[in-house]
Amino acid sequence: MASQQFEIELKLELDARDAPKLQRYCRKAFRRGPVQMLESVYFDTPDHRLQRAGFTLRVRRIGERRIQTLKAAGDTTTGFSVRPEWEHDITGDVPVLDLESDLLRQFIPKRALADLRPVFRTVIRRQLFEAVAHGSRIEVALDQGEVRIARRKRALCEVELELKHGKPSSLFKLARTIGAIAPVRLGVQSKAERGYALARLAKSQPVKAEPVPLTAETTSARALQAIAQSCLRHFRLNEAILSAQDDAGALHQTRVALRRLRSALTLFRPMLADARYDALRSEIKSMAIILGAARNIDVLMTHLERQRMPQAVRIARQQAYAQVRAALDSPRWRAAMLDIADWLAHGSWLTRPKNSSRCHEPIPDRAVRILERSSRRLARRGRGLARLDDTARHRVRIAAKKLRYAAEFFGVLFPDKAAKRRRKRFAETIEAMLDSLGELNDHATASTLSNELGLPKSTPMRARDRKRLLTKAERQCEALFEDTPFWQ
Repeated sequence: MASQQFEIELKLELDARDAPKLQRYCRKAFRRGPVQMLESVYFDTPDHRLQRAGFTLRVRRIGERRIQTLKAAGDTTTGFSVRPEWEHDITGDVPVLDLESDLLRQFIPKRALADLRPVFRTVIRRQLFEAVAHGSRIEVALDQGEVRIARRKRALCEVELELKHGKPSSLFKLARTIGAIAPVRLGVQSKAERGYALARLAKSQPVKAEPVPLTAETTSARALQAIAQSCLRHFRLNEAILSAQDDAGALHQTRVALRRLRSALTLFRPMLADARYDALRSEIKSMAIILGAARNIDVLMTHLERQRMPQAVRIARQQAYAQVRAALDSPRWRAAMLDIADWLAHGSWLTRPKNSSRCHEPIPDRAVRILERSSRRLARRGRGLARLDDTARHRVRIAAKKLRYAAEFFGVLFPDKAAKRRRKRFAETIEAMLDSLGELNDHATASTLSNELGLPKSTPMRARDRKRLLTKAERQCEALFEDTPFWQ
């Protein structure tokens, strides 16, 4: 019979070339455990109903032993996860559902469960170590191997830190120690996610933000953690692409991810502000500036696309992307990502007595206040938008982005049909407004950068086109407030 446990772990990714260095360190610093050859087969229905319901089911072979594991989605803060799992030994290579059946049938029809079949498998060499650090006992698993489907395969190299006894925060302390030995990054993809991506033949392409799973019962603290986790995952998935190639789409999405994260921290600031808040937000802003410099050159290139691309622009782009990769690969940024995830999961903002009521407040109540405050700010700043100077108009654009992100974060909390219709109109209107303001901003950016690169002076935007965009943006801003807000 399967027993339910809670797995508390922190996943880190590293380059396979750095694995030997880390392995040598672990052999000296920790108690050495066994080396295991793990072959795991993941099962699902033909239309992947388990995955869509948030479950993974595998049968792992370790020598002659067969271990069946069902994992469910749980609380996560990028890389760090606490999730329920049901595990027991079986005698064959095919899943045998007992207690799991009752659980799964709440989400998946009985007929579908009868049609489970292999989807992919992982072949892993796992070196185990036991670390006693910071008053906790932690299992360190260095995994190297592949995800396979027939002749298709993808390599993986990970370190999993699983808490066996002690405080969850000790996982991050150990991660920092490991990060000083080998470059590691927060892991955001499970082996199962990698396998399903291979099954879909999904290519490495820019990833957009995913919906945030909030409910009416979610506390404000849990909501902020879920939103930030979504932003960090969004960033990491695109960072992996950007580290390998000069991809304009991935660069844009990394910037969007950081903007969403900074907006979330601002929206929740009354609950979050502690000794680390400003420093961590500053690290995020510094990276956003570096990404923004490369993005500006991509914007310039879209304005020049009908012309022969000047060599100065090509060189500037190569240099900007090289600076982006250097920043992403720097010890400072890798440490900052660990610090951010640690702070979100275990920061002092969670335990301050005066903050208790804020953290435990149901998120629907706080969401309404945040949306109201953000809406009022945009209405105030956007008044007479077409006549504002560049600085004031930029503040309008920032306020509009924050309101849009807040609407995306909290929209799921207003599920009735009327609210959904109003939210759809709201999203379309604010997106159109931001497109109008963005076109104006992109033209100004391209003009400024052309001058900096010594290119021939670009043709200025015609006055009537500029007036048309400003008038359009002003009307779109006004239209946002003509309808009843979807959160009321």
